[in-house]
Amino acid sequence: MKTLTHLLSASILLAVPFANAAVVDGELQTWHTIILTFDGPEANENDPSTFLDHRLTVTFSHGETKYVVPGYFAADGNAAISHAVSGNKWQARFTPNRSGKWTYQAELVSGEDIAISQAEGVPAPLSNASGTFTINPSELSSSATDFRAKGRLNYVGAHYQQFEGSAEYFLKVGLGSPENMLAFDGFDGTYDDAKNPEFPSLGEDQLHHYGPHRQDWSQGDPHWTDEDGHDSKGLIGLINYTAAQGLNSAYLMPLTYEGDGCDVWPWIDPTQRTTFDISKLEQWEIAFSHMQQNGIHILMLLTETENENLFELRDGGAPFADTRKLYYREMIARFGHHLALTWDLGEENGWTDEKGKDAGLGNTHEQRKAFSSFIRQLDPYNHPIKVHEISIVEIYPQLAGYPDFDGPTLQRHEHYNKDILDHLKMSRDAGHPWLVSMDEPLGWEYGLRPDADDPTRDHARKDVLWGTLMAGGSGVSWYFGWQNNAPTSDLSSEDLRVRETMWKQSKVAHDFFSQYVPFHRMRSANDLVEGEDDYVFAQPRQTYVVYLKNGGTASLNLANVEGIFDIRWYDPIKGGPLQLGSIAFADASTTTPLGTPPHSPEQDWAILITAR
Repeated sequence: MKTLTHLLSASILLAVPFANAAVVDGELQTWHTIILTFDGPEANENDPSTFLDHRLTVTFSHGETKYVVPGYFAADGNAAISHAVSGNKWQARFTPNRSGKWTYQAELVSGEDIAISQAEGVPAPLSNASGTFTINPSELSSSATDFRAKGRLNYVGAHYQQFEGSAEYFLKVGLGSPENMLAFDGFDGTYDDAKNPEFPSLGEDQLHHYGPHRQDWSQGDPHWTDEDGHDSKGLIGLINYTAAQGLNSAYLMPLTYEGDGCDVWPWIDPTQRTTFDISKLEQWEIAFSHMQQNGIHILMLLTETENENLFELRDGGAPFADTRKLYYREMIARFGHHLALTWDLGEENGWTDEKGKDAGLGNTHEQRKAFSSFIRQLDPYNHPIKVHEISIVEIYPQLAGYPDFDGPTLQRHEHYNKDILDHLKMSRDAGHPWLVSMDEPLGWEYGLRPDADDPTRDHARKDVLWGTLMAGGSGVSWYFGWQNNAPTSDLSSEDLRVRETMWKQSKVAHDFFSQYVPFHRMRSANDLVEGEDDYVFAQPRQTYVVYLKNGGTASLNLANVEGIFDIRWYDPIKGGPLQLGSIAFADASTTTPLGTPPHSPEQDWAILITAR
């Protein structure tokens, strides 16, 4: 039996019963998740009809604002603690964006496959349950890293996302590994399917324990323990460490069955894709909530290349299987309430590997569009929808301009700056600007090696990190590679500290762009300097950033620009305050001199040039 000694600090404080209505749990504040729990028909997670033949929908209204939120079966309403598999509790999670009085109207209907259809169905006992609740403004400080202090992270028709509450723009620097982060020994029903070589670092069960990060767990953090003594401290500690390093995103997969890891799935049995493991999913929710409260965006890749047609070719129903629709619905219903979340259709999508496994048959352009549109129509919050590609297969031109698709998550070995620029332009030309991020750099073979193998991080810092951000990319996720030393590879990594140098340099870059640069108003302008390896990022006539990848100096072409510009230098390795170089200011001209750096002219430098 699992026990939960602390479930998400202060996240479930209130239980407000209304006559003939739901129980409303949570902090009744803007951007804080509330949970509505209804008494409905008894059901069991082992019965496929529980998920396929019931559809809970709750409509939340505040004046002209309306959210139509899919609900889900919750067993006894406390499955993360009780490990329950049955019960009569049905729930919906909602994050209100406005203070004041909200009303809700719930409808549970039953019928064959009703969960994945638009049919009316037969009303179930809680049909039309209704009530009201009042939301107050969030009490969190606006400076908190907790996303509840900032609001929902939205796609706003531009190359960067914006928080709905604070109006800040978001720049991602985060983890791209372990992609099987959820293959954690502290989750219910989680085991290795034993189809891949063993990793000595993972031990006998071949699951993540994150032992080195137990030291990063703190009293008051979420903590659950099962009957075998496996607890949450390793994973929660890893999340704490990630946030403490200034990283703000994590790339993870809820489905690795038949993939590289074969150790993550949302079901009781990965071969029975209509029965979901309630307690496991509730424990995922605890971890996801802790990530969000620590300022970590979730990039959720819904499939892996080896299983991208698993549903259609194993369960039938090609080109869009009913089991896939049910999977999407459950993920949206249970996790779509999170404020900073991106749906990604799949890793290395569109590629059929040389093994020719049927489940790994590449998705088609038509499938990607259909999947995107299904998610867009069901997700009440319109989270961005992206897809990851393998660099040898080009899938993005066919998606350019498609209104339900918001950008690529790129895998690249080289040409980072150029490829970001190409995809940004492709999307603008098609009339639907994309969020373009670099999410598997440095090659799938080795990715970002440990500090011991690459102590300076020069290539990763210069070409990937600054190359991406200076092009206008929306961020970087660091992938750990397949062929690294076993203890530090993508699937086997237990200790994030072995790459801490890169975390520090990533934070240095993020600090520069977030503190000194209006990056959301800027675009690449590399032609304003002569050096082939130098990058320029510009808000014309106002702000310019020149990145000298190989050090030295440069002149900036400010032809047809008038005025005096201040010149300051920033160290991409150590960060810190802006510094004076040999020239403090200059008049705009065709060859505006930028001078030399404060020290170490051989290293890379960023130069900030701002109009007075």
